[in-house]
Amino acid sequence: MLGLLEIEVQEPAITVLAQYYDPPLRCFTFGDFQLVPTFEEFSQILDMPTNNMIPYQHLEQTFFMYTLSEIMKISVKDLRKEFLELYDIKGFVLSFLERHLRRLCEEESWNAYMDVLTLALFGVMLFPKADSFVDDAAIKVFLAFKTRAENPVTAILADTYIALDQCHLGKRRLIVCCLPALFVWLIARFEERMVGMKCPVESVKQQGLKIKGANEWAQCLAGLTQKKIQW
Repeated sequence: MLGLLEIEVQEPAITVLAQYYDPPLRCFTFGDFQLVPTFEEFSQILDMPTNNMIPYQHLEQTFFMYTLSEIMKISVKDLRKEFLELYDIKGFVLSFLERHLRRLCEEESWNAYMDVLTLALFGVMLFPKADSFVDDAAIKVFLAFKTRAENPVTAILADTYIALDQCHLGKRRLIVCCLPALFVWLIARFEERMVGMKCPVESVKQQGLKIKGANEWAQCLAGLTQKKIQW
């Protein structure tokens, strides 16, 4: 996942792509074909293999604070103090996790450090809801990933589709989902140089993609045909 942080997402590309989204069919409809991100593709982009993992089950985790306190190496009392409500959602501000990461680093508690870092990435990159905030939905997906080996890719895809649906319904003006993964998926589909790639994220980083404006991306996607798409 850390590689996705280095992806420079060209937002005009996502804006133009969203205009091709077909809500009833849950796919992107172009001139002579339809295209949709798949579980296998996002698993490869996020480097989360499907082997020995089951899809995210969305089970209720009533007492998740106790489990999270053990993973983060912090008392339940202190953890509850940092569990806040912001914009009608509950969770942790990123600054709290950053402070805790520094403390774990000083204590050389590296296993807990990596877990807290992963939690932060789940909140601000995979399931962003508000700036610098890790909400309870992201926390529960992380715990399912950590404690039950559930693959979060299904939840990431669902979050992407929900964001696109809400934009089309006028309930949201911005697409709030894992934009780096969606951008990598788009580039991987029509860049001939990326055929047979093993690591889509690294391949996109190495392409040195030209920065395009909205008009250029509109022309690029309007000219897509089934023959130009990489399968």
